Amino acid sequence: MDRNVVVRPPVSRPSLQTRKLIAVIAALFALACLIALGALFNIAATLNRGENQKSAFYAHKALEQRLEASRQFLSSYAVWDAAYEHLNGPADKQWAYVEKNVGESLYDASGYEGVFVVDDQHTKYALFKGQPSASEASAYIDASLPAIIEQARSVAAERQQITRHVLFNGWPAVLSAAAIRPDDDVLSVDPKTTSVMLFVDQLTQAKLDKLGSDAGLDGMHLEKTSAPAADSPSLNLGDTGYRLDWSTPQPGNRLLWAVLPPLLGAMLVLGLLMGYFFRYALRTSREIDGNLQRLQASNQALEASEQRFRSVAEAASDWIWETDRHQRLTYLSQRFVAVTGYATRDWLGQPLNQLLSCETTPLMLWLDEQTDPNPQQRANLRCAYRDQNNQTRFCRVSARAILLGGQVAGFRGTASDITDEVAAHARIQHLSMHDALTGLANRNKLSRFLEQILVKERDAPPLTLLLLDLDSFKQINDSLGHAAGDAVLLEVAARLRDSIRDGDLVARLGGDEFVLVMNGMDSRSEIDRFCERLLENLQQAITHEDQHLHIGASLGIAQTRVQGFDAGELIRCADIALYQAKADGKNTWRYFSPEMNEQIQYRRQLENDLRRAVKNHEFVLHFQPRYRLETMDIVSVEALLRWQHPVEGLLGPDTFIPLAEQTDLIVPLGRWVLRKACEIARHWPTGLLISVNLSPAQFSRSDVVRDVRDILIETGFPAQRLELEITENVMLNDIEGALGTMNALKELGVRLNMDDFGTGYSSLGYLRTYPFDSIKIDKRFIAGLNGDGNDRAVVQAIINLGKAMGLTVTAEGVETEQQLRALDKEQCHEVQGFYLSRPVDQAAFEQLLTTHAARSRMDAS
Repeated sequence: MDRNVVVRPPVSRPSLQTRKLIAVIAALFALACLIALGALFNIAATLNRGENQKSAFYAHKALEQRLEASRQFLSSYAVWDAAYEHLNGPADKQWAYVEKNVGESLYDASGYEGVFVVDDQHTKYALFKGQPSASEASAYIDASLPAIIEQARSVAAERQQITRHVLFNGWPAVLSAAAIRPDDDVLSVDPKTTSVMLFVDQLTQAKLDKLGSDAGLDGMHLEKTSAPAADSPSLNLGDTGYRLDWSTPQPGNRLLWAVLPPLLGAMLVLGLLMGYFFRYALRTSREIDGNLQRLQASNQALEASEQRFRSVAEAASDWIWETDRHQRLTYLSQRFVAVTGYATRDWLGQPLNQLLSCETTPLMLWLDEQTDPNPQQRANLRCAYRDQNNQTRFCRVSARAILLGGQVAGFRGTASDITDEVAAHARIQHLSMHDALTGLANRNKLSRFLEQILVKERDAPPLTLLLLDLDSFKQINDSLGHAAGDAVLLEVAARLRDSIRDGDLVARLGGDEFVLVMNGMDSRSEIDRFCERLLENLQQAITHEDQHLHIGASLGIAQTRVQGFDAGELIRCADIALYQAKADGKNTWRYFSPEMNEQIQYRRQLENDLRRAVKNHEFVLHFQPRYRLETMDIVSVEALLRWQHPVEGLLGPDTFIPLAEQTDLIVPLGRWVLRKACEIARHWPTGLLISVNLSPAQFSRSDVVRDVRDILIETGFPAQRLELEITENVMLNDIEGALGTMNALKELGVRLNMDDFGTGYSSLGYLRTYPFDSIKIDKRFIAGLNGDGNDRAVVQAIINLGKAMGLTVTAEGVETEQQLRALDKEQCHEVQGFYLSRPVDQAAFEQLLTTHAARSRMDAS
């Protein structure tokens, strides 16, 4: 850390530098004025061109619309059974003119100066300005009538008409022509034999005025093409020798008149001001030498600032360290003394790696990696050290290279003491993997144990799984109380622990149900002898408060050699065998056999029903609210899937979600849940979150990020109101991929919640690595709040950990008032459970929202 500031003398006179700067500024000002004027004239020209193009488009569009209207109007006369009957042969003037079917109204009402019916030889029928005429059409129309007749007949089958610009009595007009034909879908006559009807719309000035008014154009008129063209745009009217002209406003010119005078005035004023400031700058530059004395005061201020920094460093909770380029300590803040008990002089000059050590990464190598000026990731390193009392402590170390002249001069960083955090992690890890009452492995540790063994499949030694359920335990628990029941469970756990070998495992699944995993035991005779000894041992009396208690047990057995290497299938088969043992009189054991496989048949039927349900949309969503414990406001709602089975009624997710995860149905089912939840919640209050569970199978079998993004776009649901609940199994399956997926989800703006927190052996590690916003305490720990203090300690540790890491902590499974009070005492953020509200359908939840909002308004008033 630099302690002194060196003031260097100027290398040239300040006044000379000022003159050079003034010359550069003046040149830049002149250049800026030229650029501004050029840009202004360019904008004016662009505006004029744009206005010309726009007016030309409107004029062309208006003319085209008139042509189209003329064609459509002509079609109503030419495609007409009566017209074909009376005008295709000899013209029936009685019908046409006297009866006013094709009479003077075409001029009076529609403005057609000429109406003609012609064939290849002559004009059959003619009207000029609404009056009959004996003249040929060619006497009025300066165009090739045979070509017009032929073209009109060529499009008769498609019920089309033709239009063109012609001279009518020497003045431009729009001519529309169509063959006279019956009004039938398929032309039944030869179009070459039909007469052709001509309508002539002369472009008089009155019509041009209306045309210009409709198009928003002024001064529309006709000019000969030989006449000089103005700057405004025009449209040529075919081969008539005329063009259509109109007046176009020039917004660019108006802009120049409006902006140019004040702009020039502003430039003049700025020039005068700059001249004044240049003169002032030259005078000021001569006084700069006197200001050098002020640099000394600045140097003193810098030294004071450095002293303040050191004071802050000494008062910080982390201790600060510095090393030289050989990684020898050169500075330790005073906080180091308070944390470690050492004096700073004991370690100054010593290598940093003698003080700190890391089991996973050599400290010196890690420091060398920090010299990269653009590292991909600035990571922290967890290190251990021994304090003055020789107690092992842990800290989180961060480091940055000190660069002088582009060379590494040493390293600087901080060390945060995390000893309590590591201890809490270890405690949570132990509690999450062991049964709180008996100390045996729990379901989580059983799952890990089986996964590690069964992953080798046939290369692994044979494994036998015994599922044990106590007989007569319920009677003891109900008659003598929970204290007696707990004493029985503790004694049973001790006897089971004594009965297994090294490499075996005994676990308590809950209640009076246990699992024994015998590694390498495959012979039935050996298993039978073990079961016989075990049952005899369990039948021995258990003494509790001078009473002799007797229990028995039933065993269900599954073997990898027969049932395969799937942990869930082994437990399921053992469970089926256990029920058979109980049915056969208890206090015995049974091996799983295919005859017990009715549940497998039921599973297959359920799978078929599930596929049909996905196709037929037999699912509904129920909603369970989540409350902010401090105010009891509803802040979120969890969407829970239900299956409206046509035979078995409403089924919960535990019945079919595991089956969907084992098949290919979980992906479309998960998309449906997410889309439906967003569609429904979009109409709820804007501050209400919707929480949706994501299955680990969705992460491995689909593009979750794309699914979420597409559904948010399709439904218009705000991403910040969507919360995705993710279990630890997602991270176990693919650590690298899961991290990338979660970071991508966070970039979409959604919230991430770790579900069932506390049940995994590395949940704390995931919280540090993955971008979670909140955690949910597993309901098994919440249920334990009514019993011994072990679960209460776990819950308290998780809440404190969540607060320390800035995460929202939610307790799920709150079923009693006692649990709610306990969580309130521990200052848990949010709660959810049956005690507050069971999952309900959409209508009931919306009614709950309305009632809750009304109650909140009453409380506020």
